[in-house]
Amino acid sequence: MISAREATLSLMGAMRLARFDEKGALFFNTTVQGFWNSFWVAAVIAPFHLLYIALIWQNEDIPTTAARYFATEAIIYVMGWVAFPLAMVYVCRRMNWSERFLAFGVANNWADLIVSAFFIPVQIAVVTNLLTGSAMSLMLAVAILYSLGLSWFVTRHTLNISALAASGVVTVAVFINFFIRYWGALLMA
Repeated sequence: MISAREATLSLMGAMRLARFDEKGALFFNTTVQGFWNSFWVAAVIAPFHLLYIALIWQNEDIPTTAARYFATEAIIYVMGWVAFPLAMVYVCRRMNWSERFLAFGVANNWADLIVSAFFIPVQIAVVTNLLTGSAMSLMLAVAILYSLGLSWFVTRHTLNISALAASGVVTVAVFINFFIRYWGALLMA
């Protein structure tokens, strides 16, 4: 279980990273235990993600049963939290970045909390038609660009790698997320 002190410090670090301050990475517990503790972020985000997918179910025509839809979304959610870190274990070993993997993994998970705090409300506003037309396009573009930019920043500064290498890591993350969503769509069809 994560302590209140570690959670508070990690949240402070994530907030600094969110402002593109690389010193935010100094707030995290970058031990193996800190790495596992950072997955509590998934539990914090989960209820908001559940609200989002429930609104999709309510507002869109999903060609499957509720049980299949929610089970598939749950699998997608878990895979989204597990697949990229597992891929990064391999990438870090291959690229000789292993000594920085824990710092990257912890910071990346906590940065996801910040991205979700921004992105999920935008997604909910789109699904419920609070945002439509050009306002929807603008907010989605801002959310996506911010998410990619923060991922790039966290990757570059926690792994201490070049801008190009960080872009490659973010591309891997996008590809993995695309593949997971595609696989989920196939399960629901």
